[in-house]
Amino acid sequence: MKNTLFIIPLILFTQNLWAQDDELDLDAMWDNTVWNEIEDVADAGYEVEKVTAVAGVRGAEAEDEALHHLYYRQSMKGPSTVELNKALGKLLNTLTSLKEKNPEHVKIPEVTHYVIQIYKKLEKGSKAKELEKELLTIAPDSKWAKFYK
Repeated sequence: MKNTLFIIPLILFTQNLWAQDDELDLDAMWDNTVWNEIEDVADAGYEVEKVTAVAGVRGAEAEDEALHHLYYRQSMKGPSTVELNKALGKLLNTLTSLKEKNPEHVKIPEVTHYVIQIYKKLEKGSKAKELEKELLTIAPDSKWAKFYK
């Protein structure tokens, strides 16, 4: 009985507290608040015990066309065979269109180099060797041909 007499006034009291929350006029509080301008901000320096270096791209490098072809982590396995074949198809289409527009286009050695690299990843050595010879004949002095001399 004593417990009941103690709990009933407690419940009634807490209902009054909750009822007061509904009556708050937030607009009036906002208008009546005194705002103080921050005059000085102190910087506190902290050091971290263990620093983990990670690869990242900042600034203009983030807009580079080739970055979306790169991979990071994925258990460091690299791109899958499906992804390599998809990239190979796109590069071969690009190479064909460049050769149709201008057989001496500046980008042809670079795209050829990328195709060779994908053929090597896909373990198609004969096609890679064939394109290496082609690259060395069309642009022997390019920075892309130096990988195959």
